Amino acid sequence: MTERTAAAPTLVSLLICDQVIDDRLTNKKSAIGLFNTITTHSIPARLPQVTIMATLTEVRGRTPLELRLVRDSDNEVVMQTSGYVDSPDPLAIVDLVFGLQGIKLPEAGQYAFELLSGGALLGRRRFQLLLTGPDAARPKAE
Repeated sequence: MTERTAAAPTLVSLLICDQVIDDRLTNKKSAIGLFNTITTHSIPARLPQVTIMATLTEVRGRTPLELRLVRDSDNEVVMQTSGYVDSPDPLAIVDLVFGLQGIKLPEAGQYAFELLSGGALLGRRRFQLLLTGPDAARPKAE
């Protein structure tokens, strides 16, 4: 008899924002300051705070998760964190909030937050880092 592997959770949404407010009275979450683009005057850029909110369903028991930030141009992992999510009911909706601080982005360009479970990519959310100001027009040194 073959052993059945558990199906990966389903990612319902993946948001990038400044903060998430969790109202304990109503059990509602508010994502504040959603964005797809970050501007900076210098490279490398340091992000003081970024919040990622992931909504999952079909979580079966204790499930490993990994959140990665990758640079799209070469898939280099800029940062990663991992842990577990647990849900006794696979029909439940599970909201996860990742408060990230001090992320350093090495160059302007496209990046993506990726959520994985057991090595399987559940989904990704892209954003752009744009260099503005006098340094933006200057060509890169070789």
